[in-house]
Amino acid sequence: MRGTGDLAVSAPELEDIIDCIDCGGRCHLMVTWAPDNPPYPGDVVVYRCEDCLDRWDIVVIDPDETDGSGDGLRF
Repeated sequence: MRGTGDLAVSAPELEDIIDCIDCGGRCHLMVTWAPDNPPYPGDVVVYRCEDCLDRWDIVVIDPDETDGSGDGLRF
């Protein structure tokens, strides 16, 4: 957990593969991180589509603020 003072934030679980918004193909997570330093809300992660090669820079959001999908991502 990363925290500021008494406020602690847990890291959301991110999918390794998501659907491409443009072509419907599979977008793969292109970044890695150390187990003791995972992405947190506000960080940016990168996905690349294997079909159309589009790159998606996506902001990690707080899992408590998702739309119910639980993926922790905001486009």
